[in-house]
Amino acid sequence: MAKSLLYRFEHNTQFDETEAWFLFRIAAFAEAFGWTMLISGILISRYTGSNFAAMFAGQSHGMLFLCYATAAFGLYPSLGWSRRRAFVALLASVPPYGSLLFEQWAGHARRHAELAAYSRFVLWTMLVQYALE
Repeated sequence: MAKSLLYRFEHNTQFDETEAWFLFRIAAFAEAFGWTMLISGILISRYTGSNFAAMFAGQSHGMLFLCYATAAFGLYPSLGWSRRRAFVALLASVPPYGSLLFEQWAGHARRHAELAAYSRFVLWTMLVQYALE
């Protein structure tokens, strides 16, 4: 039962790859902003003696963390990622600014795959054109 639900989830993409990538990038940058807020809130509360800044920043960071985790798990079928890559995306959110590093790495891999597909297309077009002459 669980295996069939996972199969249905992975083969029912709600977004195309470009939309999913845009949403994932927003979530990654928001999670990094949450880390900035948390670190700033801790520093502010340390020097002011009030816990309000740390409490507010902690709650905000927690919500942004959950948004990133939801995006990483919910968008991986639309992004064409494996379960392993989705798990690494989740793990990347644990250290401060890890979501930005993962986003940069995934973006590089995405651009490299697009370039390889474009190169194959150009090569195929040149071969077909040569064969028609």
